Amino acid sequence: MAGGMTNPLHWEATDPDVLWSPGNVSEAIPGVSSALNWSFVDDAIERASRRAFHALGVLRRSELQLGRRAEERFMVCFHGRTVANIEAMRRIGDRLPGTSANAVEEQLFGVVRPGAESHPDRTRLPAVAVRMPRAVARLAGDNRRHRATVVAAWRRAVLEPPRDIDAARVLLGEARELYARSFELATLASMLAQGLYDQIVALAAGAGREGLEHRLVTGYAGMLETGLLVDLWGHARGRLDRPSFLLRHGYHGPNEGQIDSRVWREEPRPLDALVRRYAELEEDAHPARSEARQIAERGAAEQELLRAVGWRRAPGARALLALARTLIPQREVGKANYTQSLDLARVAARALGRGLTETGLLADPDDVFHLTYDELRAATPPRDAAALADERRRLRADYETTDLPEKWTGPPVRVPRATERPATPEADGSRPAVTGEPVGGGRVTARVRVLVDPVDDDLEPGEILVCRSTDPGWASLFHLAGGVAVDMGGQMSHGAIVARELGLPCVTCTVDGTRRLSTGDLVCLDGDTGRIDVLEEASA
Repeated sequence: MAGGMTNPLHWEATDPDVLWSPGNVSEAIPGVSSALNWSFVDDAIERASRRAFHALGVLRRSELQLGRRAEERFMVCFHGRTVANIEAMRRIGDRLPGTSANAVEEQLFGVVRPGAESHPDRTRLPAVAVRMPRAVARLAGDNRRHRATVVAAWRRAVLEPPRDIDAARVLLGEARELYARSFELATLASMLAQGLYDQIVALAAGAGREGLEHRLVTGYAGMLETGLLVDLWGHARGRLDRPSFLLRHGYHGPNEGQIDSRVWREEPRPLDALVRRYAELEEDAHPARSEARQIAERGAAEQELLRAVGWRRAPGARALLALARTLIPQREVGKANYTQSLDLARVAARALGRGLTETGLLADPDDVFHLTYDELRAATPPRDAAALADERRRLRADYETTDLPEKWTGPPVRVPRATERPATPEADGSRPAVTGEPVGGGRVTARVRVLVDPVDDDLEPGEILVCRSTDPGWASLFHLAGGVAVDMGGQMSHGAIVARELGLPCVTCTVDGTRRLSTGDLVCLDGDTGRIDVLEEASA
């Protein structure tokens, strides 16, 4: 149970000075977790994060031990929602060379709160100097080998699911080990990508080319997300059959960061809707063309930067850009690994649900998602499993009726779900601009489509997709969009990276864009300034 408590969906927080935010972590674990989802990832992601920071030399070996208090952890669960400890992440930023606490807060959570100051801590520099180069050198190879392991384990389980409860328990344990290792490598990639991005921003600014970083961190050939879009394109045109497509990408789907969701291999209707949309696109909209265009864009931007920095600094700039080309794509490999590992656990959970229902311990196979990882792995499940599942189902449903604030200190306070448009009209009657983090991609004028779930197939090609947050299940919609606006995330969030790879104008961290913008609004979205102006309201 979380923190030793009987409620597996809620930790207790007491320190009034610790800052919390659901922010960027909602990309990995969106919405309100089930008991199984959170108990599966809880210690796994905490242990993985600490191992990653130790591999970088930032944490001492003695700091690998898991804390028992919420304030001692990097991520916890409050009222069912995954939340990051911003203070803990800031301490990592202050210990890392090349970045800072403020930079980490901005890149991971969108903005830095007013008055926040970085306090560089160089006591770990000797350890970082030894361990970080080793981690950098090994990351791509480790990620590649682990990817092969995850894919092989997943395909075996999908093609031959567990036949009994014991086999399902073993598979659930295997999935958790793979998930933890995946998250460790993903954390390494995320922190290194963050540091590289900060250095590229500084390099561009020093050369008088502010904003050029958006064109310098794109066009990475062979990105996994681009491969998904290319295969979806081929499947929509009959060049790749359904079984082959699902054996590559069947672990994706709506809300795929929640273990009880039904991904494409289980429920193909959302995939069918996407296939219909992709089949309607013109041939010149092939995803490979977007990839080639962005590769050329990055090449031109690199040449512009090298000319601007001058011949003395050019060798260092080339080395930095080459390292970015190697490491930034690893962030998406890590995300694919832990998403696919979670689907491996989903296979195990489905088998456990069927088995426990047949034995009479559960009333319905889906009740398995309201038991915890430890309860399911135990040799003897709790006798009151059905009652526990019923109680936790009601608890989760209650949590889903409210939200958490964007950021807060001290104990979390649930807030009503806001549905009213908060903006006050300007003096001329127009609506105030929505603003956020500029991710790049230029400017686009188009109608808005506000979506709360990627399963919705209402997005028309060229419309501006406006959403709360994005996990990998949203990537296939990006290719249909003319631009993207996301309430959460930062410059190096998943949505930002995918948007840049597709050359889409994108703004992240709008905070309340999904409430202030309405489907049908005509807007101008500027991905270089982070501003979204409403030109014509939908009601007009």
